[in-house]
Amino acid sequence: MQPSITDLPFELPDRPRVRRVRKCNTTPSRERTQPMQGFEDRFTDIVDYIVRITDEIWQDRAVGYIHDTYDANCVIYSSYGVTRTADAVVKSTIAGIVDAPDSDTNHLNVAWDGNETDGFYTAHLGFGFATNIAPTDYGDATGRRYFLRFAADCISAANKIHTEWLVRDNGAMVRQIGLDLDEAAQRVAEKDIDEPYIIMPPVPGAEQEELKLSSVESWAHELFNVLWNERRFDKVGKFYAPNAIVHSGGGRTVQGIPAISNLQLSILASIPDGKMQIENVCWSDETDGIIVAVRWVLVGTSGRGGILGHKLPVGRPVFMMGSSHLRLDGPRVVEECTVFDEVAVMAMAYR
Repeated sequence: MQPSITDLPFELPDRPRVRRVRKCNTTPSRERTQPMQGFEDRFTDIVDYIVRITDEIWQDRAVGYIHDTYDANCVIYSSYGVTRTADAVVKSTIAGIVDAPDSDTNHLNVAWDGNETDGFYTAHLGFGFATNIAPTDYGDATGRRYFLRFAADCISAANKIHTEWLVRDNGAMVRQIGLDLDEAAQRVAEKDIDEPYIIMPPVPGAEQEELKLSSVESWAHELFNVLWNERRFDKVGKFYAPNAIVHSGGGRTVQGIPAISNLQLSILASIPDGKMQIENVCWSDETDGIIVAVRWVLVGTSGRGGILGHKLPVGRPVFMMGSSHLRLDGPRVVEECTVFDEVAVMAMAYR
């Protein structure tokens, strides 16, 4: 049975039909389906562009192709700092492949927004498997196999990405390869950062962007504000279906309203004064329903308990970068996949 899109809690504007990723085993169309001035002719749409360049760079090892698909002065933001220039992206990609030569890349969803004039925004959710055969910033090699989710949000124009936000679920990886999370975070904290990524807490009373009522953006802001900022966990059922499933950071998976609210409480217990800031909202019309992708950051100070454990120094300024892809069937979320990096947050507290 096809998911219902007639009773969504928001209105969606008309826009070009693009390549679908989820549960698709067929070869995508070879004809361009949306205007993409400046992009290579072989790409049919913006989702096709993101999926194919990712596969070619990481799977086919066309690492030098980064110079054709990333702006020379591009900027990549992560919890570990800021990376600038396509040359630096090439260097980090080579290092990543060498550290995990048997890794693969799989695509879960690509939400998007924008156009050829203003540029395109894409929210790419994926996963891969690899073997820990080399020492990393987290510890010595253990030879164990691991599963890793990632989220990469990009802004691109004329065939080149100029801005990217990257999050990996390194907490899940560290656990699977058999390392201690606190020890791994302390190792990361000891490393120098050339250019830290600085996120400031929101200014009280600052003007918020006015959102169109009944838009996907206003719905996402309401969900995150009610649950995370107002702490109204009694209203989880307003947004999530009774048997909704949530795949979250650290490799956690929960199902049902009580378990979802307990997970959210556990995250906030580690950043008890955390303020949720939404950075971007976009969406995709996928094979199994509408998916809303939200890039967010939770800003506050470290606490003890919850998902980050009981050993962290208390009261240190921290932020958690995250990306949530929310799949709806009718008016409520039936599946969520959220990526964040526990180790990065813990390292901030240990610095």
